[in-house]
Amino acid sequence: MRVGAAVVACMLLAGGCEDGEPLPRLGTLPSFALVDQHGDAFGRQDMQGRVWIASFVFTRCPTICPTLSMKMEELQRRFTGRSGEIALVSFSVDPENDTPAVLREHAARYHADPSMWTWVTGPTEQVSDTVVRGFRVAMGEPTPTGNGDEYEIMHSSHFVLVDRDGTIRGYYASDPEGVAELTAAAAKLVEEGR
Repeated sequence: MRVGAAVVACMLLAGGCEDGEPLPRLGTLPSFALVDQHGDAFGRQDMQGRVWIASFVFTRCPTICPTLSMKMEELQRRFTGRSGEIALVSFSVDPENDTPAVLREHAARYHADPSMWTWVTGPTEQVSDTVVRGFRVAMGEPTPTGNGDEYEIMHSSHFVLVDRDGTIRGYYASDPEGVAELTAAAAKLVEEGR
């Protein structure tokens, strides 16, 4: 697993801020160059100016990914009408399979509004670098499950909150409490103009 103790500590700290406390600053995203579900370039510069919630999934995932995508769909509903202030992004951890066309079809299953929710892929090495070095979350290699053609890819089940300047402000669990904390934190960043 490519995630350090410092990141785990940040994950534990990020969700615990009281209403009056500022959200922590847990690192700045580096530049990256990937593509979205339409095949258009997508990088750090595209995340400037809006608060972003990131998830890490793959379309053939037999376990946690459908739940993560349903939670993202729920977040999209909660922030409907605020696409100028807040956006969602799902990074595929299986770029070999998850081409823009595959992601576009998958996004439709979750009623993803392309003005608010972007799905991202690219060359494996660049995706891995963005996920691990940039967002500071884990991403493993495809591992067969022993059940036909199914495979698993170890990856984070946390959401990552990024402010308008590309600074990571928190890691949030995908359980109901974590999603509630994430929703409040994202709204707080929007209100603060962060």
